[in-house]
Amino acid sequence: MKVSCLTATYGRFENLRECVSCFLAQDYPDKELIILNNHPEPILCDLPQVTMVNKPGHPTLGDCRNALVKMATGDVIRTWDDDDLYMPWTLRQGVENIGDAVAFKPKASWFSCKGKPFELAENAFEAAMIVRRDIALKYGYKSAGGDEHSTLLDGIGKEGGCKTIDFGVLASYVYKWGYGMWHISGSLGSGSVESRTTTWMEHNTDTKTTPLSPASVQHYWDGLLADVLAKFGVADYERLRTAFNESNTLHLHHGA
Repeated sequence: MKVSCLTATYGRFENLRECVSCFLAQDYPDKELIILNNHPEPILCDLPQVTMVNKPGHPTLGDCRNALVKMATGDVIRTWDDDDLYMPWTLRQGVENIGDAVAFKPKASWFSCKGKPFELAENAFEAAMIVRRDIALKYGYKSAGGDEHSTLLDGIGKEGGCKTIDFGVLASYVYKWGYGMWHISGSLGSGSVESRTTTWMEHNTDTKTTPLSPASVQHYWDGLLADVLAKFGVADYERLRTAFNESNTLHLHHGA
């Protein structure tokens, strides 16, 4: 089963460096990452299994997401937002557990607010979900007004709903907030979707002419392990550390 990871961005170079790092670290091999850059200045990229599409002019985030679904070649799709984090086993976890369902996501995900401990939260994050591509093509994302995921979520409900499993500390998606950038969900809120998108774009001008390269996300994983040890205890800490070790991504071994 091939997984298409789909990223909508607006020239957010430094965010993208962490985004591609998480993708390249995935221990599931049959994958692709498609990045749609909606900024007028192109981003250069020559990374394995990564396709950069420099095509500005999309009026909303929902419109970008619909364009990405059409470009995808996988059996299933996965939102891969440029300002969040993904454990190295998140694709494998999705593929192994979706079964016959039209969509799957862990029951909980991690929430990370800068300067505060990681929190394991009941999953309201669509970016943690893996969805069959034909369902995403059929129902699509909302291009104007409100949450762009609403049409797809309604469609998933009509097709049998989203399967969930509680993985505890092995939940594999991290929603980041308060890290000094406008989160991609910042295009939501009051006012027209077009005016919100314009305001959001004005706060995202991080473009560079150098080719895109991965940036280490190790410090996030170190922080997560420390927080799990402090809050959840040794057994859950060891479960999480083992998962990182098995994916060959952990370089610092707390308590080793």
